Amino acid sequence: MNFFEIFNKIDNIDIVKHGNSFYSPKQLMEFIAPVYSGLMKDKTGRVVILAQNHLDFLVQFLASVFAQKEIYLISDSQKLFLLDFEYTIPSVSDEKCDFEFKKPDYKNTFINIYTSGSSGKPKHVRKNLENLVAESEDMYEEYKKNFSNENKVEVITSAPPHHMFALLNYIVLPLCFCEKFLINTTEVLYPDSVDLNKKLFISTPSFLEQFKKNDIKISSPPYLILTAGDKLKQDIYDYFSSYNSKICEIYGSSETGTIAYKYSYSESYKCFPRVSVSTDTSSQIVIKSPYFMENMIILCDIIEKDGEKKFYLKNRSDRILKIQEKRINAMEIEEYINKSEYIESSYCLKTGDKLACAAVLNQKGKLFYLEKNGGRTKLIKHLKSIVKEKSEIIPQRWKFLPEIPKNSVGKVDKEKIVSLFEKNLSLPLILDMSQEENTAEVKMVFSNTCNFFCGHFDEFPVLPGVVQLYFAHLFAEELFKININKDTVKKVKFSHIIKPDEVVELYLEKDKNNIHYTYKKSETVCSSGTFSA
Repeated sequence: MNFFEIFNKIDNIDIVKHGNSFYSPKQLMEFIAPVYSGLMKDKTGRVVILAQNHLDFLVQFLASVFAQKEIYLISDSQKLFLLDFEYTIPSVSDEKCDFEFKKPDYKNTFINIYTSGSSGKPKHVRKNLENLVAESEDMYEEYKKNFSNENKVEVITSAPPHHMFALLNYIVLPLCFCEKFLINTTEVLYPDSVDLNKKLFISTPSFLEQFKKNDIKISSPPYLILTAGDKLKQDIYDYFSSYNSKICEIYGSSETGTIAYKYSYSESYKCFPRVSVSTDTSSQIVIKSPYFMENMIILCDIIEKDGEKKFYLKNRSDRILKIQEKRINAMEIEEYINKSEYIESSYCLKTGDKLACAAVLNQKGKLFYLEKNGGRTKLIKHLKSIVKEKSEIIPQRWKFLPEIPKNSVGKVDKEKIVSLFEKNLSLPLILDMSQEENTAEVKMVFSNTCNFFCGHFDEFPVLPGVVQLYFAHLFAEELFKININKDTVKKVKFSHIIKPDEVVELYLEKDKNNIHYTYKKSETVCSSGTFSA
């Protein structure tokens, strides 16, 4: 049964679970009606959905579909600047709904998103509901073999539904087969709090990596995990396999939709039946399918065919950088760097006319970095020497990060990495980091090579108070995913100096509208303060 066609008729099956409550299609329409009523009275043809709560998102999305509005999915209100036209944001109308619901016109119901893509620049993607329904039908034919015929499958997600991957698999697919699936509106924020038991789990590689990183045991495996975004590492496949948890890695893009899938690291990708792939003269992948409105789309990915419907993903042509009139492959440079015994992962990019590298150190690398008499300098020299054996161009700028930043759909957040280099501010070495819902701890070292020690003071360097405030603010925003005005800091107290190369711990606590921070060395409090969130 397709919800879009039986929405007002069925009252004997549940399609949504919200907390401990269950809703049938008919009951869900009671939530949709007052939002739909407001949209029908509004003369604006375009609707922007910003809702972060999954139930609110679902209601607003369906109300917009039935109202036949052009839909724009924006995950962050700060991106509203991308829209240069009049729009409305759905809200509940107090007036009675006097409009008759009709089956949506799939071909003329349009959904728009803005994605950063691999370039870091916003990219506009427009599809119609017909594309998404066709894709859902094909996905279900492949996925259904993983589910028990007797049980209704709950669908949960750690990926926001404002992105095509989650919108399709968390919203549209379950609605197209609503007698088979139950949309669970629980927001999955942390790996250690998610119940995977007999679920269809929609996630990203970066989120799945947290299971292994924190050694989270999976007592009851899901029916299936669907993941897309960045390339899934072999050790993540192995980790979930050890808990009898099956992963289906999706290859595709926001523009093309799903292209192919695989269930293990080493196997080739297999195309869905209605997807056709070929290569152009540069071996870039050319896609034709009913999942988008264009005749065909060419991606930057380089593939190697493995028969008619299978292929291996070899490289991305957009990772080719031109530096000093020479073309280099950033992924190859990363492979050289990652072979170092001190490196966990890395990401290379062009900043100005130089090659830069953001790297994540393993435990051995951190110990090397902390060595006295210039450990950081020696480490960089070592890494440069590895690259120099293979390439004329070597990274001249380095940042050592706790992890390579990823966006909400699991792709490398190039824009964020670029901003770290553009600030030209030294970063502390993160030794350890942990977080719960309202608290977080960051263990770090400010190396004597950090540029903010210069002049503060030459004979007796100490960590400036303004730098302590800056990083307390930075980590609070990063870890709690909130925006904090720096000017709201209060109750600031400096009680003990922090010298270069000392291990310090930053403690953060979220309390209603406040973020409290404390820097400590062992049990000695160095400074503290409060930000108003």
